[in-house]
Amino acid sequence: MKIGNPSASASVVIEPLATDQYHHKETIWRVLLDAISLIILLVVTVISHYVAIPFTRGFFCSDTSIKYPYKDNTIPTYAAVILSIGVPIVWMWATEFCKRFYFARYPKTVFTTRLELCSSKSISISPFVRNLYMLTVIFAYGYLSTWVLTEVAKNFVGELRPHFLAVCRPSFDCSALTSAQFASFNSYLLTDQNFTCTNDDSAAVREARRSFFSGHTAPLFFGFGFLVMYIHVSWSWRHLGIVGHLFQVGLAILGCYIGYTRISDFHHHWHDVFVGGIVGSLIAFVTFKFILNWRHYDPRFLPYTAMAESDSDTTLGLEQNRSCRQRQSSTELKQKMKSDSSRQYRYDDDSPEAKWSATPNVAVRSRAPIIQPVSALKLVFDGLSLVIVLLTWLMFKYFVKPVRRAFLCSDLSLYHPPPEKKVFPTWLLFVCAIIVPLIIIILSEGIRWFYLFRKKAAKVVYKIQVRTKVYDIPEWVGNLYIIVGVFIFANCANSFLTNVGKVTVGRLRPHFIPSCFNKFSYKDFCGDPNEWIVNYTCLGESSDLVKEKDGAHDIRQSFPSGHSSSAFCGLIFLALYIHRVWNYRNIGLLPYVMEMLCFALAAYIGITRITDNRHHATDVLSGAILGTVVAVIAFRYMVKSFKRSVLSDLGSGSVD
Repeated sequence: MKIGNPSASASVVIEPLATDQYHHKETIWRVLLDAISLIILLVVTVISHYVAIPFTRGFFCSDTSIKYPYKDNTIPTYAAVILSIGVPIVWMWATEFCKRFYFARYPKTVFTTRLELCSSKSISISPFVRNLYMLTVIFAYGYLSTWVLTEVAKNFVGELRPHFLAVCRPSFDCSALTSAQFASFNSYLLTDQNFTCTNDDSAAVREARRSFFSGHTAPLFFGFGFLVMYIHVSWSWRHLGIVGHLFQVGLAILGCYIGYTRISDFHHHWHDVFVGGIVGSLIAFVTFKFILNWRHYDPRFLPYTAMAESDSDTTLGLEQNRSCRQRQSSTELKQKMKSDSSRQYRYDDDSPEAKWSATPNVAVRSRAPIIQPVSALKLVFDGLSLVIVLLTWLMFKYFVKPVRRAFLCSDLSLYHPPPEKKVFPTWLLFVCAIIVPLIIIILSEGIRWFYLFRKKAAKVVYKIQVRTKVYDIPEWVGNLYIIVGVFIFANCANSFLTNVGKVTVGRLRPHFIPSCFNKFSYKDFCGDPNEWIVNYTCLGESSDLVKEKDGAHDIRQSFPSGHSSSAFCGLIFLALYIHRVWNYRNIGLLPYVMEMLCFALAAYIGITRITDNRHHATDVLSGAILGTVVAVIAFRYMVKSFKRSVLSDLGSGSVD
């Protein structure tokens, strides 16, 4: 390799630097310190969970949030631990083994790891073993750190669980208070002064004082969050298509369902589960991004050590890291670098520096085609993932009945009159959120293709290989497949997530009591304002396997709003597409007007669900957040080849 200054007449041959990046050395002390650190975290966790005494709180008799009945765990603690540890570890180990055999036919980077046992003795460690060790140890550190933080917070906060009164059975009977004792009803009762727990099971009473934050949710969200990020990095081969994203969605659904069971079982308040999910996800992100720091390792820590193969995109970062660490062994070159203030050099076209230099994603004025290889397996996995999502969505929508949720008869938010008609019916929602965006995308792609063809810009050539034959796919067909396929998958995944939330949460609609019991007045229906109604049957409720479209099951599926999530998913996706593709100087403010209209229409659809008395405001807000998040993730992380090939074309000002 030659590197020269523009004024230099001689070239200098530079040999690669053999740093610890390629010849890594570790000592046995690191392994021992890792083990000691994990043991310390484990001991602290056990002591906090079984020995430490939580903060002792009192309660108000008027506090209805702690009057729920006691129920057994839907997901036991041991099952949550197995899921949060076993699933990520087995998944990561299985993936690493598969990658080891898959990349066995590729050339490997010259890489050695030496483990020093003592000053005079060391052993060689396979990079594969080191990868497994780093994954497992850092995952264990993050998991135990999450559990320590959870246990410490539980003991310091000492929040009472929703079933505290049922478990504690306090000596002070709040139900025996009369109207003359109303002051005592709103007085704060102190433990050991105003009441004592009559339950002899001290462990159950202690656990009933440790609600914040959820011990199921935080470690589970850490394990699943760590695994989601691992899948996003290591399942990046083009053969897999969107199947990796399908697994990520499944993990998110499983984590949210287990978190919800903590609320439906009356073991946690909603904010306990919410904070636990945030804490676990945040620790997973910090652990994976900064502590594991997979980009630091070379050969690429994730995926495995593949080199010099166009089939894998992972070699790019390896070449960049290698070119950055070239040793400049010539004293003459060092002196010239110091004397030249600009330090700008012209590299040969074949040098690593020239390959490393930034180049535009799309050469708009160049006629050189951009090759985009497409694997036949990707098409198979894409179709399989779409079919799986559609079938599971239909199953949850028509065959899975919602959770029968208890309610307080004095809850005035459930006495709204039944809606007579929908301001925005389902068929109109389908047209506005699905059909219209698809038409705009197809027309935009047609115009973009004609414009680039006329301007003779860079052409994208899609090649699909089926066994030994290679077929060329027209540019507009490939672009439409990418953007339309991701759009359809995003909407299907959003509908699936929405229906999972509906049947697992089972929130009652604002018109639940009038529609279920045909009672329109609070006085006619509610005798005791503090009565929790658990066992009930709505009028016209059937036991058929297939659910009614708008019947007794539908009035128990309020959260989240399906109209709101679908509207925001489809229209926000369209707004993102317009923002990136319509960025051309000759159309002025039209893209911004279209983006504003997309958001306004989605917001209007959500508002009509509140004015129709079909959803609570929080249902609509949650649906809007869900749809927006799905649209952003789909457009940002799934349309990678689309962004490389077309997003810069129409937005470039270099096209005259």
